[in-house]
Amino acid sequence: MQKRSFILSFLLLMIVILSGTICVSADFSDDFSDADYAARGWTFDLLFGRPSLDYFYPQSDRLSLHLPDYNTAIYMMNGNTNSDDSTVELTVENVFSRHSEVGLVCRSNESGWYELRVTLSGQYAGSYSLYRYEKALKAEGKNPFVLLVPEFDRFYSRDIKVGKQAQNTFKMICEGNLIRVFINGNEQTPPWNNNFWAKEYANGTNGFSVWTETPHGNAQIDILNFRSLFEEK
Repeated sequence: MQKRSFILSFLLLMIVILSGTICVSADFSDDFSDADYAARGWTFDLLFGRPSLDYFYPQSDRLSLHLPDYNTAIYMMNGNTNSDDSTVELTVENVFSRHSEVGLVCRSNESGWYELRVTLSGQYAGSYSLYRYEKALKAEGKNPFVLLVPEFDRFYSRDIKVGKQAQNTFKMICEGNLIRVFINGNEQTPPWNNNFWAKEYANGTNGFSVWTETPHGNAQIDILNFRSLFEEK
C-alpha cells in the first residue's frame, strides 16, 4: 500500500513539473454574495470619476456596478492575493452599456501593475489590450498606462461576447516574465506568434477594474465571480 502511494505521489509530482504550471498553495474565490468586501481583503480605488456618486449595488449573488455617463475607472484589489506568479479569473455580465471595459490586474505593488482590459461595448467592442501601469509616470503628470505591445493598441477576438446581458470569463496567467490571456476558455496569442512580456514587476496583489467614458457611458456591469490561484508568500 505504501509503495502504491509513493508511486502515485511521484507521478503527480512529475505531471506538475512537466506541465510547467503555477504551483498553487492558495485559491481565493469570491462570488460577492456577501457585501462585507473589506472583511475579505478588498480595497476600492476610484482612479478617476466622481467621488460623490454611489457605484456599488450589492445583490444576493453578485456585485452590481453602476457607472454614469462620465469618465470613470473603478479598481478593486484584494490584499489576500499577494504573490509572484498567479492566475487571475473574472466572470462578468454586461447588463447594459453604451461603452464599457473590464480589466484584470496582476502584480499590483508600489510601482504599478499589469492589466488585461477587454472592451465589451462601444466603438472598440470585441477587443482587448494589455497595459503596464507605471506610478512614476503618473507622478510626473504623464499617461501611466504603457502598452505591453507598443505596435498594437488592441487585439480583436471573436471569443469576446458583446451585447446586453452577455456573460464573459476572462483569465490572465502572470508567470515569470510572461503573461497568458484566456477569453471564455480560449487562449489568445499575438498575431505574430510571440509573447506578452511582463519583466518589470515581480510580485503584487490581484484584482479587477471597470471602465466607462464620456459621452458614451451609463453602464451596469455585474461582477459574478473572481478567482485567484497563487503560491502563498
